[in-house]
This record gives sequence, structure tokens and C-alpha cells, in this order.
Amino acid sequence: MAPGGRPKSSRPVRSTRTQVKTYHEDSTSAEDSGLEQTTRDTTSQPPSVSLRPRTSSGTRRSYRESSDTDSEGSFDDNDASVPDAHHLTPPSENPHSSTHSASASTTAPPRDTGLRRHRERDGPPRRSQPKRNTTNPRKSSRRTLGQPLKKRTRIDVSEEVSLTSGVIPPWSTLPYHVLFDIFLRASHPLVDEQLMQRTKSTKWLLDMALLCRQFLEPALAALYYSPPLIPASKSFELLWLLSKPQESLSINYAVKVKELHVDAESVLLYKTGPQLGWFDLCDLIATVPRVHTMRLFHKDDSIVGVPAYSLPVSKWLYPERLFSSIDENGVALRKWDWNGRFIADIETLLPFMLEKHQRAAFQQLKHLRLVHVNCSGRTQEEIAALEPCLVAALRQLPRLEHLEFIECGIVGQFGLPYLPSNLRSLTLTNCHRVFSPNLEAYLESHGRQLRELSLSHNRHLKMTFSTRLAEYCPNLERFKMDVSMHDWSSYRDSSLHFDELLTSSEVPTWPETLREIELIQLTKLSETTVEGFFMSLVNAAPRLRDLRRLTITAILKIGWRDRATFRERWIRRLQTTFLRRSAPPDPNLRSLRKRPLYASQPLADGESARPNSAGSEPSTPSKRQSVRLAQLKDSLSRSPSPAPHEEIQRGMCNYVKIRIDNQRPTETQFNEADFLDDELSGDEDWAGDDWEPPQRHAW
Repeated sequence: MAPGGRPKSSRPVRSTRTQVKTYHEDSTSAEDSGLEQTTRDTTSQPPSVSLRPRTSSGTRRSYRESSDTDSEGSFDDNDASVPDAHHLTPPSENPHSSTHSASASTTAPPRDTGLRRHRERDGPPRRSQPKRNTTNPRKSSRRTLGQPLKKRTRIDVSEEVSLTSGVIPPWSTLPYHVLFDIFLRASHPLVDEQLMQRTKSTKWLLDMALLCRQFLEPALAALYYSPPLIPASKSFELLWLLSKPQESLSINYAVKVKELHVDAESVLLYKTGPQLGWFDLCDLIATVPRVHTMRLFHKDDSIVGVPAYSLPVSKWLYPERLFSSIDENGVALRKWDWNGRFIADIETLLPFMLEKHQRAAFQQLKHLRLVHVNCSGRTQEEIAALEPCLVAALRQLPRLEHLEFIECGIVGQFGLPYLPSNLRSLTLTNCHRVFSPNLEAYLESHGRQLRELSLSHNRHLKMTFSTRLAEYCPNLERFKMDVSMHDWSSYRDSSLHFDELLTSSEVPTWPETLREIELIQLTKLSETTVEGFFMSLVNAAPRLRDLRRLTITAILKIGWRDRATFRERWIRRLQTTFLRRSAPPDPNLRSLRKRPLYASQPLADGESARPNSAGSEPSTPSKRQSVRLAQLKDSLSRSPSPAPHEEIQRGMCNYVKIRIDNQRPTETQFNEADFLDDELSGDEDWAGDDWEPPQRHAW
């Protein structure tokens, strides 16, 4: 009899299993051979009363045989020498035997009723706490044979949303120029010019270069295409690398630099420590023979609306040595910026531009940008004498195609009609001397070559020229106009200097080659004028077969009921006319394996997804809306289908956004999220470990 007065169990001993298959069957190491030999020795010995070895405290190690339902064995977490669950073998009585390690066979020992198993702790042990040995057999719970022990909670992987691609394209087999184009478009710009700091794309390109041998050179080529020169110490490191003999390097970095975007003040004006000193841009130009773009900018150039009289002049000015270095190194520029901050006076800048444009380095120039070239404090006669000098400087560039005027007061009625005739893109941003008759005169004489026309924040510019836009610009592809104003002056003049943007008798015409229309903050329009404006788009829809993006935001100051009715009628009509309505994609052809977040049902042909009407399903707080708008949307969705000629017009634009409201055009638009209460509750620092009496709330 056992020490408890109970008879020994007469349960038969299981037959030994000689091998358990694992994921490591291919391993042929010496340890596996030793394990197999130990297994043969163990199976030949008779079973002992208890094959579990005792610890120093007298307790036996517990183990559980692997089953078909649970292949991972569960062991006592305090035992650090327990073998892997895939190789379970009960150790022999010999303490010097090597069967304490993983084995491939197991023998079930008879049940020992004299000694009870100790209670195992729930959950994984803490590493910071010492190991505890629970040796009291009375506190141990009784378990039946084969009952699983308590295990750690597993994470159900099936419940997670997997964002991994099911089909991995052969990226490493793509050609160099394809990979370079992908990296270049996905990463640039590498510098945030407003914050004057590098973006995360720089590190991403470095990670891509180290990821694969095929990615190394195209990723580095995208990084050095326009290398970030901030902070200034990085400019010295780049110059040191490019000054080395490129034949001694694995990659020729010098030929990969194509653009230089330099913050003149932070990089060229001040010293970079006592050891480095001033950075010389001419030394960098001498090491990059294939550079074709140079931008010398100021960090405040992106701020629109700074008045000309308060514009600070930079301490750094255009040096003559810079242009001599460009000529000596044979640089052929294709993009250049002239900044009024870097020239003390407009009378000095215009002759300076005229002389530089005649050099060989500027004869291949295609993109020219003029920033803050103003003539404030001068009379109309003085301005009329300066504008011909500007036109003469621009006509010295035979290949000029893209011309931008950003906050330039020099361009106006005396120079705008005489701009170069071969321009393909014209941008006018916050130019307070641009009027509609002057722009219309230029479009009438030289507009046939234009492909892009961008007009933003010009306080005197109306849309009267749009009545003959299809005649003036028959090849126009992108038309953008932003009527909102930005003014940082003391009197905050953000109003437009005209009475009506369009009259009711002026109906715009649209070129057939348009691919994108973007009209922002159209204001000072009557309801009749807006209806005629929208109707001109609907009537021109059969001819606008290339239109892919349509964005219109208008400010209509009428009654809110009339405006709601007007909005519902015209937004739906424009979306029906221009928005592409294609069949939903085949879910079997997608490569991104993702669990659908919402269960959706397929819609019938012609049925549009809309909020459920009242009574269709229980209302929830997230779908709460007024009954009147719900009924109005339901009635519009049940309206008869459009005419056959409208069916032909449908389905060309990929993006259609129409917005009609009465908001005042301001630089910063506020919404509901800006007025929510974000006050802290006061319990953020409570971690839940404070002692509280039982049956008490934490607060």
C-alpha cells in the first residue's frame, strides 16, 4: 500500500512511441544522433514507478504528452531545463542520463497517488521575481490524466487584419530605370522647405538600398538625384564624398546628382562651426557635371500674402563667382529661380537677369520661376519703363516653356501681353497688377501653345476671359484658378477688388483637350450665374472626353433652404454627368489579403449606396441625420434615370468634388473637430495598482 492508504493504480503502461515528427527533421547534427541513441536505451528499460526526476526541493517535474489536438506541450514555467514540446521523452532514473534533453520517444508512467502534483501558477512568471517552489501537496489541485494544464493566452491570428500582399511581384527583376522611377516618385521631396528639415524618405531610401543588391544603385540614385543639403554639415560631407576619385568608389555618385535645392541663408550665409567654416557652392558645382536644376530659395518663400514693403531682403546676394563657376564647368541649366530677396534693388536685378540669360548656361533653360520681384514705391511711368526690360530678359531664352510669377508686382499690363509666345505653362500667383483684359490679350495672341494655366490669389483677376477660353487655348490640358486671398499686411485686405466674378450673360467655354479642372472658392456669383456656369460644363461634357478630375468649390450667398435644394440638384447632376461608374473590382483578382471590416451586399444595377431611410433599420448615433435631408436624398435617388444623351456623357472622370456653401473664404478653415473639448480627465497617470478597499470604485 502507498503512504496514503490507497491501492496503487493498475492502469497499463502505454506503448512507447519511438519518434515524433517535427519541423526539424532535416537536421542531422550530432545532438540529434545522441538523442536517438538515448531513446533506444530508454525504451529497453522497464518502466519505473515515477519517471519524473525530482528537483532539489523534492518536487517532481510535471510534463504532458503531446496530443493531436494540441501539438505544443505545456510545462511548468519555472522549469528552465524542460525540453521542447515536439521532442518529449520521460527521463530515466539514472540522474547522469542525457534524457533530460529532447527525445523522440515517451513512456507514460503509472499514476503515483502518494505524491501529488504541485499547483502551477497561472500565466507566465515574471523575470524580475525569484523562482518559487510550491512544495505543499495539499494545495495542489487534482487533475485527471490527459487534462491540459493552464497555458498562456494565444493571439488569434485569424482575427487580425493582415496587410501583407498575397502575391509578391518580382521587384528584384525589374530594370534599373523602372526601379529608379519608383523610388524617385515615392520619396521626393526629401526636404520640407517650410520646416527646413529632412523628411522620412531619406532614411527609407537608405533602407531600400540595404535591402537587396538589385535595389542598391537605383535607391541611391534617387537619393542623390536631389541630395538634401540640410543641416549645413551634411553639405560638407556630400562635398567630401564627391571630391574623392569616383573610380575608387563602387558607385559614381557625382553623375547621379541632377538637382541642387539650396537654402541660401542657412547653408551659404553662416558658418558651420569653427572647423568647417563657410560652405562654398562653387566647389560643389565643380563636382557635379550633370546638374541641370538649381534653386536658391529662402525658407519664407512658401508664405503667400507677405506685402512687398515688409519683405525683408536677405544678407546673401547673388555672387558673380557663382555664374562664372557655372560657365567654367559647362553646366547646362534647365530650371532656375530668380529671387527678389537676393538682389538689393529691382533696377539692379532686371539688367542682371538680361546679362545672365545671354550666357550659354541659360540657353537650354525650360523652366523659369520669378519670386518676389516687386516694384513697390514706384510710379506707373517707372514701372512702364521696367517691364520692357523684363520682357527682353525673357526673350533671351529660346527654349523657355514653363514660366511662373509668384508674388511679383513687376508683371502687369505693360509686360503681360508681350510674354514669350512658345510657353506651354503659365502660373500667376498673388500678382496684384494682373487684370483680366491684359491676360485675355496674351491668351488671344499666344494662347494656342498653352497646356497649363494656373491663376491663384490674384485680387484683380476676373473670369471674363473664360468666355472664349476654348477659342484662345484649344490645347489646354490643365486649368486651375483659386480666387481666395491671403494677406499678411496690417490691414488684412483679403477682399477681391471687383464686383462680380462673372455676370449672368458671360458663359464660359471649355477646350476639348482639358484633363483637369480645379476652381477653388468661386465667389461673388449670383444663383443665375452659377446655374449658367454649371450648365456650360454639362453641355460641354460630350466633348470633354479626356477630363479626369473635376474640382469646384463655390460660395453662394442665398437662403439656406434654397442653397440646400440648389446643392442637391446640381451636385447630383454633375456627378451623374462626369463621374466614372465602372463595375466593382473582382475580389478574386486582388493581391492584398485583408479581412473586410464591414459586411456589404452587392448593389443592383443603377442602385447607389445611400443612407437607409427611416424605418428600414434601427437608427444608430453614427447615422443620425435630419429627417428632411434623409427624405430629400431618398427622393433624389428614386428619380427617373437620365436621358439617353446623358448616359453617353457618363463615366469619364475618376475624381469629382463639388462643394457649394456660404462660408467666408479664409486661409484657415475650421470644422467641428477644432471645437471639441480636449480637456484631460485627470486619471491619465493612474495605472490601476493603487490599493483600495474591497467593493470600492477606483474613483
